[in-house]
Amino acid sequence: MTPRPRLALIACGILVVLSASACASKYAKVEQSFENPINCSTARADIQDLQAEKVDKATEAAMGLKFALPTTIVVGAITGTAGAQQDVGTGEYNRKIDQRIANVKETCKL
Repeated sequence: MTPRPRLALIACGILVVLSASACASKYAKVEQSFENPINCSTARADIQDLQAEKVDKATEAAMGLKFALPTTIVVGAITGTAGAQQDVGTGEYNRKIDQRIANVKETCKL
């Protein structure tokens, strides 16, 4: 393999790893927000935001398959986002969002 295609392949690999890390970081941030106290004055907007953060079944399946790859496991361990990726892939992420929505509705009597 000549140096030019090899360099392009390495660049593509780095780009894939960085984009996967950024996506998982988004999911980890949402999960961390669950620790924040419930604010009833913003409850309706919070529920809408949480609904928008839920992932569809296709994304859930893709994350589940992607998490099975050794490179994803290593990158997730390095970036600290492995747990969030696994939660999305298993459907636990959406269940956590549904639970948070239920808690907001119950606390704020919505």
